[in-house]
Amino acid sequence: MKSFASLFFVLLIGITSSSYFLLLQGAKELSPSELETSLKVSDEDVIIIGHEGLAGRGQKVYRELGCVVCHTQQTRRPGYGGDFGRDWGSRQSVARDYVLQDQVILGNKRIGPDLSNVGSRHDAAWFFAHLNKPSDVSEVSNMPSYPFLFKKREFSGTLSANALVLVGNDTPAEGFEIVPTDDAVALVAYLQSLNMDYDLPESKRIK
Repeated sequence: MKSFASLFFVLLIGITSSSYFLLLQGAKELSPSELETSLKVSDEDVIIIGHEGLAGRGQKVYRELGCVVCHTQQTRRPGYGGDFGRDWGSRQSVARDYVLQDQVILGNKRIGPDLSNVGSRHDAAWFFAHLNKPSDVSEVSNMPSYPFLFKKREFSGTLSANALVLVGNDTPAEGFEIVPTDDAVALVAYLQSLNMDYDLPESKRIK
């Protein structure tokens, strides 16, 4: 019985030690610095970025607004949906596309279009106009408007760079302009960062 207990104890120590060192080594290899240096193809950096700074703040706004309820961020391979026919991407999404993201927001419903490559499709002015009143830029859009992401303020001289260009009943009174809030600016920075216009060994562009 003593021999069995000793053997069990030795085995337990061995398994515990091995597991610890494996986990420790794995954590080291998956640290941000190691990941950044490993994202290379043919000795060139692959354009994969984490969401930091303004785009990182915009990702939080994206989550808070519940955008993930209606939008996905995963372009499916040909034959598994009409993603390429809708110009939602030029290649399928793969695991490496998300490796530097601290929180991956894949989503599971497509009430609205997939956003994994939306940054390559529109400029900032389009995003601001769409957030303010989606039907102004897409007649078939069923997305709600987000007027609270904008504010009216007085101005003199020329309009601000990000001021909305509005017509008809939406035109603000003379001397006023409608501009995005800080949250709107951050959200658009995040949306523009969603751009998979690069090749990976496991996923090449098909057009």
